[in-house]
Amino acid sequence: MRDIFRRNLGYKVAALFLTIILWMWISSQTNTALFVKNNINVPLVAHNQPANLVIVSSIPPITVRIDNTQGVSVNDLFAYVDLKDAAAGEHSFKVHMDAPNGVTIESISPSTVVMTLDLVKDKIVPVLVTVSGNPASGFTVGDPIINPSVVNVRGPTSILDKLENVVVDINVSGSKESMRVARPVTFKDIKGEGIFAPDPNLESLNAFPETVEILVLIYPKELASKTVPIKVSASGQPAKGMMVQMVTPIPNQVKLLGDAEVLKGIQYVSLGTIDINGLSSNKVADFLLNSVTLPKGVSFSEGTKLSVMVYIVASPVDKIIKDIPVEIKNLPQGLTSTAISPIEITVNGNPDILNTLKTGDISAWVDATDLKAGTYPDVTVYWSAPAGVSVIQVPKVELVLQSKQ
Repeated sequence: MRDIFRRNLGYKVAALFLTIILWMWISSQTNTALFVKNNINVPLVAHNQPANLVIVSSIPPITVRIDNTQGVSVNDLFAYVDLKDAAAGEHSFKVHMDAPNGVTIESISPSTVVMTLDLVKDKIVPVLVTVSGNPASGFTVGDPIINPSVVNVRGPTSILDKLENVVVDINVSGSKESMRVARPVTFKDIKGEGIFAPDPNLESLNAFPETVEILVLIYPKELASKTVPIKVSASGQPAKGMMVQMVTPIPNQVKLLGDAEVLKGIQYVSLGTIDINGLSSNKVADFLLNSVTLPKGVSFSEGTKLSVMVYIVASPVDKIIKDIPVEIKNLPQGLTSTAISPIEITVNGNPDILNTLKTGDISAWVDATDLKAGTYPDVTVYWSAPAGVSVIQVPKVELVLQSKQ
């Protein structure tokens, strides 16, 4: 039996060695170059994407058949769609691909892709803290103090409309002292479920700031406390062409400690008035605790900080959008109509939004339901405009309907 294994032993060892070398060579060729015609998967990217639009649909994989007989590296190959002049909504885009010298693209599958684009907008929402766990025995947890108590969230309109607040989670298990932590905000809908883009690789929502500071008060149970709202007012006028979007205290409520009977009579804490005269940008004003008057025996809880955020934005302006086509909807059977001349519509909104507004972003139409042949000189024009844009003046048009001959 041993003679069988020893027979031609040198050839067997050489064959094994050559097999290992061949396997190592084949492995080294993976994903570096293809020397034959073959199908490969490549990523799909977007070119010329408008700044006010975001992709909210899944991006499909792209498969291409290439002729690469010269062995050119294909690691950096990618396909792309051109989003120049794209508008919000679901649209079909042709898939393009630029091949390096020595590589021929024989086919692209799919050759077109359907993508959904959405307008980007901003929304100011409150920060909600969810506290889990129990502190050490004999201690209790007060209402958390949040700084800032609101954040600005930017993202696709369709996703942002589901967002009522941002959420921060904190655990106080076993704690005997107040906790001050910084936590990133998360996005959840009214059911408490996470809000994400359909494609995990796509950007969905961004918060500014991304992280908030939370102060969770933990104190002996015998000490009375009460959480009350903070009030602040503004005086003066911002710079020309600007307006006050919001004046909000940070946090918007505060924890007070003291005698239980005294605390019952406190409904809110007033920070007084903040001067906004001549402001052209956002402003944060800090308040010293000793500048706020409280009843005797009442104090702010440990770690309290008070400030006020003034949000200044450009005042809305009017703009005339010309050459808007008017569509005729619900034309009765047996009737035809003459074309309606394009119209001008006056809109109002933030200058940043209106500066990117195009004729194609506004739809206009008339409703011919139940109308008969004849001339209608003053027909109401219905319209549809992007979020953040108000239509303030729409002319009436003449509608001429004729019987088909």
